[in-house]
Amino acid sequence: MANGLSRQHGGALDDDVDEQGGGALVPAVSRTVRVLDTLARHVGGATLTELAKSCSLAKSTASNLIRTMVAEGLISYDSETRRYNLGPLLVEYGIAAVTRTTPVTEARPYMERLAERTQLACLAIQPMPDGHFTAIAKIESRKDIKITIEIGARFDRTAPLLSRLIAAWDESAKQVVRPDGPSRAELRAHGFGAVFGEYRPELNVAGFPVFDRDGYPCLLITLLGIGADLTPHDVEELAEYLVLAARAITARSGGQVPADYPAAGEESAV
Repeated sequence: MANGLSRQHGGALDDDVDEQGGGALVPAVSRTVRVLDTLARHVGGATLTELAKSCSLAKSTASNLIRTMVAEGLISYDSETRRYNLGPLLVEYGIAAVTRTTPVTEARPYMERLAERTQLACLAIQPMPDGHFTAIAKIESRKDIKITIEIGARFDRTAPLLSRLIAAWDESAKQVVRPDGPSRAELRAHGFGAVFGEYRPELNVAGFPVFDRDGYPCLLITLLGIGADLTPHDVEELAEYLVLAARAITARSGGQVPADYPAAGEESAV
């Protein structure tokens, strides 16, 4: 009996250690993540040889791993091109993950109000660990001509407005230096930013950050318009709501608004 209790107690301790980040990592899981990350970076997919090389795997190891991932639906295989790509199961996982992300859940009502008020597309964009950005939620434009940026779209770490918004509240982040765009000081003073024609001609973007518990941007909410659909005057009229939304989403998702972030009026007034 005593030995049985001891074994049970030891198992509980092992569980605690695992939950706290202790113990050994599983190599097969790390390899799987490397394969998925490689495919996420290659829209056209990749061959077995390309995956093995990119993931630093022996071809036999890569073959066994990839065969299993295909069987489980994590990746797909095109027999005509002999290329692998991300699988349908990941769509289900991705949707489930996004809907359970607290900042996105709290941001959605504000995104819907922005889209309703402006008739424009509104995107929630997440900074990723390697520096790039990924669109993880979208409220569609009500305009006849729509912005063709979908959930899962990736943006380079130098994307004009996105990189500036991160750098404005994270001094360790690299800021894109462009003479005609808002500076770090301007972004901090206003609480949001906008760029006109920097991504491509006629595409104008306004956005604001949502902050994590340490006061760093963990989510960027952006509004996209073509030409006269989004002008400097329009952004000025939205200013109070953008600041209010940034504060409200941050607070409701457990984040911390920086001490120098602009104040906002009552939500009911907006």
